Amino acid sequence: MYGIIAYLDKKTEDKIHVVREGMKEARITEYDMRPHVTIATHLELDLEDFKEEFNQYFKNEKSISLFFPSLGMFLNSGTLYAAPTKDPELTDFHTSYHEQFKKYVDPTSLYAPKHWVPHCTIASHLSHEKLVQAFDWSAENMEPFYGRIESIALLELDFEAEVCTDVKDICEVPLKIV
Repeated sequence: MYGIIAYLDKKTEDKIHVVREGMKEARITEYDMRPHVTIATHLELDLEDFKEEFNQYFKNEKSISLFFPSLGMFLNSGTLYAAPTKDPELTDFHTSYHEQFKKYVDPTSLYAPKHWVPHCTIASHLSHEKLVQAFDWSAENMEPFYGRIESIALLELDFEAEVCTDVKDICEVPLKIV
């Protein structure tokens, strides 16, 4: 499987890492995937053709400001996340990607426009008890924050039993800072 990942600015990544480190120290969870917002997933790609089209598409795209005012969770997944406001700029960025690459898009994907919930995972695969602890810890220790999508990456993801076991960076394109 392949993921199209929006990486955040360093300050925002550091903020998420502090939250995760606090949860690690509180013995709630250890989650260490680089903070990001997923734009799309693709089951299969003709990698060389896709990479060329991907790089061409994103080389002139502008970075996007985000505001994270809330926490959320996905049902039956043990996932806690910080949720950016789904404003027109973010929605247009996501929709435009899916229109440009529609020949690769699985319309049933959780990242397809009709299903997409923009989020930055804080912790994942938690038991109910640990999810409640993670939510409580975050609610007590986090404030709303701003961030910025500064680059887009293409990753190859390996899964076992619905858990990502390996991530390979294929390419990353910086966005223009406005």
